[in-house]
Amino acid sequence: MKLFSRIRALIMLPLWLICLLVGPKAQSTPGVELVSQDLVVLGEAFTAGQGITTDGEYYYTSGAITAVNTTALAKRTLDGMTTVKVRLNPLPDKCRERGNNHIGGISAYNGKIYASVEGGGECKACIVVFDCDTLEPTGEIYDLPNELYGDGIPWLAVDGNTGLLYASGWSHKKEIRVYDVNDGMRFVKEITVTGMEDIHRIQGGEFYNGTLYLSSDTGEERDGKWTKNILSVNVETGETKIAFERNVGRDKVEAEGLTFLPTEDGANMHVLDYDKLIGLYVHHYKVDV
Repeated sequence: MKLFSRIRALIMLPLWLICLLVGPKAQSTPGVELVSQDLVVLGEAFTAGQGITTDGEYYYTSGAITAVNTTALAKRTLDGMTTVKVRLNPLPDKCRERGNNHIGGISAYNGKIYASVEGGGECKACIVVFDCDTLEPTGEIYDLPNELYGDGIPWLAVDGNTGLLYASGWSHKKEIRVYDVNDGMRFVKEITVTGMEDIHRIQGGEFYNGTLYLSSDTGEERDGKWTKNILSVNVETGETKIAFERNVGRDKVEAEGLTFLPTEDGANMHVLDYDKLIGLYVHHYKVDV
């Protein structure tokens, strides 16, 4: 074990030096204080490159490399994102056999992880449920109609107060659909987005203080700063707006999932940002919500 730790340290040192030279220099923006960041590299980055959620005891992350049909779920400590458990290719056989090969956003609720799963032709989008303790599938698979999710289901979020799950497709969507996880994923209603033309490139969602927040891989370059947007959605009215703009440093960064949890250092919003040259950053922010 000591030898492994030494080898890992030798690998990590040059990577940290590279990060200092070319890594994204994420910075605080008005209303969004960057408290700290964790860097996840090599194989560990693959297990955290898509979604993040928490049950208050651990972080849970998802990853996917669709080119080789490989997916992953991982359990990590709240302090430092240390890996506790990893499960490679956790999707049930039914999903893998029909071509579902991508786990996107995830959301923890009542001891379970709800995962948005994409890919394949027979069923392009489904919700698969896993056990928080073992990361094993529970056997619950909920197929979604191709005509509504033809471009996949990149994110979902469960409201812990109601047991309602919210989700949408990927590109320029005007509706968010709502399902009841405590009633066999029964369709409840459809929310029409107002206040914005649509929502686009949403990578993750989570509820905090009754509001749905969405991590969007959209933004712009202004004065040499690259921003990514966090949207807020009033699920009663559908009113949607840009809640926060994050400065992620440069254009080679893809915004991924997010979750909320107040931590001892003052942070309460935690966002995955995938750097295409370095690895994965977990940015921990203090936001006023």
